[in-house]
Order: sequence, then C-alpha cells, then structure tokens
Amino acid sequence: MPNNYAVLNSGSVVVEFWTGPVTHEELLAHERRHLSDPSVKPGAAVLVDAERAHFGTTIDEVKELADLYGQVIGRLKVGRIALLVNRETYERALVFLKEVEGYGVKVIVFNSLDIACTWLGLDVNVARTQLQTLQAQSVQVDSSPARS
Repeated sequence: MPNNYAVLNSGSVVVEFWTGPVTHEELLAHERRHLSDPSVKPGAAVLVDAERAHFGTTIDEVKELADLYGQVIGRLKVGRIALLVNRETYERALVFLKEVEGYGVKVIVFNSLDIACTWLGLDVNVARTQLQTLQAQSVQVDSSPARS
C-alpha cells in the first residue's frame, strides 16, 4: 500500500505518509476514501508527506483528482493542505494547488516539515511521531507475505 493516514485531534488534523510508486487509480481511491471519511471534521488541516513517493499521474489526471474536491462542495472536509513532495512531483503539486483553490481549499507546497506544521498549527513533534508510525506501518505491510 503506497499510502496510509491517521486522523488526529478529534478529526481536525490528518497526517498522510506516501511511499514508493503510486498509480493514478490508487491516488483517486485514496482521495475518495479520505474525502468521505466520517472521522475527518470539516475544515481539517492535512499534512501530506509524499517525499518518498513516485506518482504515475499526468498533469491532466491531476485535474481529475482535484475535481473530486468539487464533487463534495458543501460537505468538503479539507480546509488546508501542506504538501511535502520531491522534485519529480513538484510541478504536479503546483497544478493540484491551483485546481483545488477554486473549491476553497488552501494548499501550500513545502520543503520543510517544521514550516509546514507551523502553517497548519500542528505540533511538529506530534507530526514527526505520527509520520514515523505511518512509515513503520507501511514497511510492515510491504514486508508481509503475499496472499494467494
């Protein structure tokens, strides 16, 4: 699984960890699940650590992804998103930023966890601990025996 996330602070914060290759279909499935998650409260702040991920999503597909946010207007749960991405993903992250702004979501691409957490109002130590937990869970899933 290329992604997992945790909902913190009674639903007001979501921390996501992405790793490895991520297909467009996996990205869409995650966004659908995340945008409909009943444990996430309206206006939630989202920290996305995708520095170790490689997205198989084109610029046009990023627009399709952003359109999911338009489909949930009126019940949109995400208020602000702080994205940590690698150089390979940076251009697509900027397209995503521009596309979702029209739906009332504030997105900033960061290169520092500390600054991203400050912008979100999230304690950086809490974020680091949660990201380490999510990363460890990802490693456990990747190393578990394949099911037949």
